[in-house]
Amino acid sequence: MSDTSSQVTIDEIPQMPEACLIRLSGELDSKSVSTIEESFCHFTDDSKKHGIAEMSGVTLITSGALGKLLGMKRRFVERGGDLVLAGLNLELKMKLALMGANKIFTIYGDLQSALNAYAWEVKHETELVQLSFPANIGIVPSVRAFVRKVIQHKGYSDRDSFRIETIVDEICNNAIQYGESERSENISLRVKVSWDKVEIDTENVSDPSKTDLLRKHMNNLQKKKRAESSDKRGRGLALVKMLASELSADVTDKGTTVHVTKLKEE
Repeated sequence: MSDTSSQVTIDEIPQMPEACLIRLSGELDSKSVSTIEESFCHFTDDSKKHGIAEMSGVTLITSGALGKLLGMKRRFVERGGDLVLAGLNLELKMKLALMGANKIFTIYGDLQSALNAYAWEVKHETELVQLSFPANIGIVPSVRAFVRKVIQHKGYSDRDSFRIETIVDEICNNAIQYGESERSENISLRVKVSWDKVEIDTENVSDPSKTDLLRKHMNNLQKKKRAESSDKRGRGLALVKMLASELSADVTDKGTTVHVTKLKEE
């Protein structure tokens, strides 16, 4: 559905039935203020709780037009949602910042970023990160730092992010330690980030001579036995169990998968 004005177009977002896309273009001054309000009232109803104002085509915005956007935002908030802005050029971003609008509106660099944020913050969709890297212990610091940045970007606290980084460090080192050292097989890392938890899996090609030892470590953890002082990897897995909400492993002579779940702390 759309307005006949060249400055305002309001469309459905098929994958997001509770949201609408408001495309604004041209000079948003006092002459276009009434058009914005009329279009909004005509093409939205109470079922639309969220709005994304795509403004990459806007060349000018006055305080009067901004006031109407604020009024639109207020109506979305009253419905339990919000109105966000996307695609503003640098000059307009700076102007809105001087007007204090950046303290009122959430502003995204482009439409896709706004859609991604909606999927995460409103629909609570999961984010999946998959990595494959050589069984080289020197690569692990970069891997764990990358995962930490992803977790922080998704709104997890510094405390949670640090704990998850530590878990990734330990289980990746564990995969390298117990993997087949004579082969150039990669370690697979899978991180599934949800609104309330993070699930981490590592997979490696097993070294048959070490599978019994790894099984022993896992059994000791299940029985809450302490690792021997000389057993670094046993102590590492014990640390993972302490930090994680759940730790399990599928150990075979062909391959080993370690699964960790870490619930988000309040």
